[in-house]
Parts: sequence; structure tokens; C-alpha cells
Amino acid sequence: MNYLLQRRQILAQTLKAREVDGFLVTRPANVTYLTGFTGEDSYYYGTGKNSVLISDTRFEEQIKEECPGLDAHVRGHTKTTPEAAAEVLTRSGAKAVAVEDSGITVGELERFRALCPKVTFVPVGGAVEAQRAVKDPGEIERIREAVRVAERAFRMFVATIRESDTEKDMVDAIEGYVRRAGGRGSAFPPVVAVGERGALPHAPPTARPLGDGSKVLVDWGADLGYKSDMTRTLRSPFGTAPTRRNKYERVGFDFEEVYEVVLAAQTAALATIRAGVKAKDVDAAARKVLATTKLKTHPSGEKDKLGDYFTHGLGHGIGLEVHEAPRVRANSEDTLEAGMVITVEPGVYIPGWGGVRIEDDVLVTHSGCTLLTTLPRELGTLGG
Repeated sequence: MNYLLQRRQILAQTLKAREVDGFLVTRPANVTYLTGFTGEDSYYYGTGKNSVLISDTRFEEQIKEECPGLDAHVRGHTKTTPEAAAEVLTRSGAKAVAVEDSGITVGELERFRALCPKVTFVPVGGAVEAQRAVKDPGEIERIREAVRVAERAFRMFVATIRESDTEKDMVDAIEGYVRRAGGRGSAFPPVVAVGERGALPHAPPTARPLGDGSKVLVDWGADLGYKSDMTRTLRSPFGTAPTRRNKYERVGFDFEEVYEVVLAAQTAALATIRAGVKAKDVDAAARKVLATTKLKTHPSGEKDKLGDYFTHGLGHGIGLEVHEAPRVRANSEDTLEAGMVITVEPGVYIPGWGGVRIEDDVLVTHSGCTLLTTLPRELGTLGG
């Protein structure tokens, strides 16, 4: 099946409802989704009958390779992409054209209006993103491969880590292993947070060595065009002596107990997932476990439940971008559909102690969900 053609046809069906003659797509990920083209500085223009990729001479050969059979309007170096797009719109005779309100600035829109004074531009939000939320079989397989690459990279990472390695060293290492495992690169800047720095959900890497903490949080993913995104929190085989641990991490919370509660929260969320379920209800399932499970071990005067330490949404869609529809959080209005791929990543972040996050990539099915990630979810030891 020609999924690219099918995507363009589905988008074309929205034109009548919007009462426009065509749709000018400017967001790079959306252009890729509709055409298969992976270069930059390019637009897509589609009507009910025609589809055109608007690009420049740097990409002529690439367009032939990636977009066989798709019409292309290729500009020379003396023109800009908006000017080339204006030529296409003028030639089409369009009177009303939809544009992406999230993919165009006010200044760019004003420029289009100046270049095409006879065209009415209609801002439209989320049309392509709504299509992208449900993946076709080809997209699902590409995400699976991005997961496989990330997991191969992680296995190399944990096998080679040293006590003296800093967070920065470890971030550099896992990025290199992602490429060695077959990825274009990391799907996003990895997070490696040692000890109490795990309380920062997106901790920037520092010179803190692995040996200065009893636990380490690792958040990473691979980019193969489509992305993967996962997190594991592990015991450190180094830095576990009480005197060293106490120097950097507040004592009182039991790591294994906190981990098991977060794992139970993720398990509850996974059990809730299936087509037709509201995304906010999946978030609520995880949040309920964290809010109601009473800890046996916690510092005097501190909370004995973890709900208040879960400070972000449960997850998000993943595909051409790391964060895309649907949104899995308390205020989401999205409903899950079969074919969506989402992350499920409950976490708790305790200042001065650290954090625990477990994140997996999940395919929504009609009857439940399928874990795309295969790394163990149970608590493990880095390097063990």
C-alpha cells in the first residue's frame, strides 16, 4: 500500500470542510509525513487533485530518491522557499488556502499575503498532527526498529560504564552507542542523572561522577527518522557505602520501595490502555497508585506517599517527533485509538534524594496494548 498517497488523500478530504482550495504545509515533520522527503527548507502544497513538494536545487537528486512520482517545484538559489510557494499558489489559481497555525509565524503569514494578494490564507490547527497520531503498520515497524537500536545502545552502555565516568561522559557515551547501534543519532539530548540529581526530570549533564551516587537515572532514545524514548533508573554498583551516599543523597527514603511503587503505577497505567479509553484516565490510573500507596520507610516529617512528587504528565505520543499527539496527562482531551504509539513514564522526584522514572514505548491496540520496549522493567543494577 502507498501510505504516503493515502495520507495526502486523507488530508485532501479536509479541504471541503474548511472551504479552502488547498493546504500549504510548512512544518518539517508534517512535510516528511506527507511526502517521505527528509530534507529541510521545503513545503508541501496539496489540493483535491494535485500534490506538490516545494524545495530547492540542493535536494533535486534526494527528491528523486525519496519521492518518486511526486511533483516537485524546485527553486533556484536566487529565490526563497516562500517565493517559490507563492509561484505554486498563483499558478494553481487558489482563492483560499489553509496554512498551519503552528508552523508559520505572523511575519511569514504577512509575507505570504504580500506575495499572493489574491489569496485568502486560513490558519488551521492540528489537521496533519491528528492524522499522525495513529500510525500505519510501516510507521509502527520503524518505531520498533528505533526501540531495538536504543536497546542495543543501552546494553553497550551499561557494559562499559566506569565509576569515574561523569554524567557528561555517560551522555557522550550513550549518544555514540546509539550511532554505533544503527541510529542516525539520539532522538533528543540524553539525560544521565546521578544520585540526588535524579530529582531533576531533565537534568543537564554535569561533572558529577557515577561513584558519587547510589542510583542513576538514564533517559535516552534513538532517531531513525522515527524516534524511540525510554528511561531506566538503576542501582549504581559504585558509591553505595553509607558515608559516601549520605554526603550527596538525603537518607530516609528506601530506593527499592520507591522503585516498586513507581513500577506499580506504570503497571496500573498499562492495564488501563486500550482503544476508546480517555488519555487522562490512563494518567489517573498511575497517579492513583502514587497518591494512595503508603511508604513504610520515609524521613520524619516527609510525605509517606509519592503522589505530590509526580510532577509531569504520564506520557505522550511518539513518532516522527519525540513529543506529539496524543497527550497523556490529567488535562488531556484525547481519546486513545488503535495504532497510537505512546510513552508511559511515571516518575517521582524528591529534592535532595533523587528520582525514579520508568518509561516504555507502547502500542495501543483494540483490546489493550503492546510493549514495544523489551528491556526489563524490574529494578536492576548498572552493569549487572
